[in-house]
Amino acid sequence: MRKLIVILFGLLLVGCDKEVSTITDDITSPEMRKVTPMDHHFLVEWLSDAMDRGNHDFDTGTHGELVIDPKSAPLERGDVVYYKMFETAIKKNPEIPKNYLGRVVGLPGETIEIKDGHVYIDHKKLDTFYGVATIRGMEEEEYLDQADLSHVNDLAWVKSYFNFNLEPIKVDEETVFVLVDHWWRGTDSKDFGLLPMERIQGKVLGYSDEF
Repeated sequence: MRKLIVILFGLLLVGCDKEVSTITDDITSPEMRKVTPMDHHFLVEWLSDAMDRGNHDFDTGTHGELVIDPKSAPLERGDVVYYKMFETAIKKNPEIPKNYLGRVVGLPGETIEIKDGHVYIDHKKLDTFYGVATIRGMEEEEYLDQADLSHVNDLAWVKSYFNFNLEPIKVDEETVFVLVDHWWRGTDSKDFGLLPMERIQGKVLGYSDEF
């Protein structure tokens, strides 16, 4: 009987470990709201689909200009920031906008890793819509089941994308780790590494209600 109790207690501990191994962001909304610009805000246009989750997300031609708050500190996980792109990245691809968008995933002091298409923070799986590889908001199973694949020439590449891996990166002080929501359509910390705070011009609050 005592042995059985010990075993059951051990199973409970395993269950607790599973809970501890996950970081959940249930505050950040996948949908952006309409906001009224204030005097200290500024408006920008964004026509890339690097943040698209299936509804032309962040596309100002569809939803209206983006309202940026330059007084954005302190940043939190899930915030979308507007920043100056690295000159080295622009030199590699002159079509990259000089000013870019990215979602804050890793904060100073944390270690970020991507395993099989999922983001891990300090070895804990990030459970949120922006913590996994997607194509227009769809994860691998949904995409392969529902999407029109007639135009896909390399299905093996698509599957490898959904299972992308990135070696651990320690986030330094005064930097953040950013990802676009539509990973393969944009440039982010997977490509250039950590983003210094000094390059960030502000946080995206939503779409302007003046559209």
